[in-house]
Amino acid sequence: MKSRGTSQGGGPPPREEAVSGPLWIIGYGNPQRRDDDVGPYVISLIEQQLEGRPGIQTLALHQLVPELCEDLKDAGQILLIDAALEESSPGWRWRNVEAELSGWPSLSHGVSPGVLLGLLQSFYEKSPPTWLVSIQGEDFDFGEGLSPEAEDRARKVAEEIVNFVNDKWRP
Repeated sequence: MKSRGTSQGGGPPPREEAVSGPLWIIGYGNPQRRDDDVGPYVISLIEQQLEGRPGIQTLALHQLVPELCEDLKDAGQILLIDAALEESSPGWRWRNVEAELSGWPSLSHGVSPGVLLGLLQSFYEKSPPTWLVSIQGEDFDFGEGLSPEAEDRARKVAEEIVNFVNDKWRP
């Protein structure tokens, strides 16, 4: 299966019917490559606001790995957050992720969102609705800390995700 997905400039997905299982929110990226760390940064912003909320699991990672399938096997919906090189308006976009297995490079521990979903489907016959939020970065050089532009976008995305959870998420 090929990952095609729909994209939209900013904004969460439309409200869907109630789903069974928790909502997993996973931010991933390299903390030593400046704006590449925007996914984990968003997780740090939303964790305090969503703490104690039933049916919500958050996780910050360096990269997506196949072993995540074990944790995600009972997920009702998955929201992935990552940095993006390409420009987008308003600086981030939500994209539906579909399962695929053809994009897994050999000799790699990390997997793409589509391959992660493909593995989940292959191992557990599960394919929960999955969205990737790509946040435009400015600086991917070696170093720590986000650029001011990426930090501003991250704060806006974190607010959007918290609003999505509060207004639209029904486990």
